[in-house]
Amino acid sequence: MHFFLFCLDDRASLGPSHLICGFDKIKAGLNSLRVEKAGYNPRSGNLADRSCSRVREQSGIVWYEADTRAGACGNMLTTNQTHLIYSNSLFIYPTNGPSFSLPLKLPFSCAYPRYTNSMLNVAIRPALDPEGASGMPGDEIRASMVLYHTSNYTEPFAAGAVVLPVGSLLYVEVSVDKGDPGLALVLEDCFASHSPDPATAEPYSLIHDKCAADPRQVSVVESGSSLQARFSALFLPPQGEYRDVYLHCTFSLCDRGRHSCIPPCVARASRSFSDSAPMKPLTIGPITWEKSSE
Repeated sequence: MHFFLFCLDDRASLGPSHLICGFDKIKAGLNSLRVEKAGYNPRSGNLADRSCSRVREQSGIVWYEADTRAGACGNMLTTNQTHLIYSNSLFIYPTNGPSFSLPLKLPFSCAYPRYTNSMLNVAIRPALDPEGASGMPGDEIRASMVLYHTSNYTEPFAAGAVVLPVGSLLYVEVSVDKGDPGLALVLEDCFASHSPDPATAEPYSLIHDKCAADPRQVSVVESGSSLQARFSALFLPPQGEYRDVYLHCTFSLCDRGRHSCIPPCVARASRSFSDSAPMKPLTIGPITWEKSSE
């Protein structure tokens, strides 16, 4: 988790407080002694949703928290090309004020990058058939890419070497762990290469600009409808070279409440979708090619 400081309202010199922008929880903390000296009760507060009040007090800090999702405790989600931003305010009340008094409003926000790094711990070893037959920043978003045996996406390959015949189908799923259900994962670009570093790779394109690079060889099964995306692709050696192969995918997170996130090539209809920024690539591999013995 990343700890950040945010300044309290200018109406009182309360000094900095604490903000934890976690992947699952956003936590705002008040220094109890400073707030009390300024004439406010640090335990009287609530977030924008009044039902979200003090959670706990530890080491002189009074903590308030909300789930990291739009609408939770009054969270407001905004997006830009690079970040998802959750904003809220903490309201605290005077210690000895009248029965009705205006609270002190302490706004805060957490900015989460719309990209992440991840790697699938699966080595795929393709083999030719003996007869040659084909057959503020917060925590980084946690995402993974998994390879499955079949098109029902229920039986993942275990970690370790995987041998697949050339021309078989790869069933790949990219997903975000415990993200905001109001968001959708959109596959941006996926490609195969002989390098584990997507920045230096010579790519063999599978998905380009959210759509299959070659619909005869790649099918985008799901993208832009939930926090998971799936595609299948023919397992062929990039550039015809039987060397280690890696699969790389970039993806973005789209706010389904403000955009139609399903790319038109997936929805099979002309629909608008967000101009979202691509993530840093996810990588799976190595995929080790093994020539058949002659």
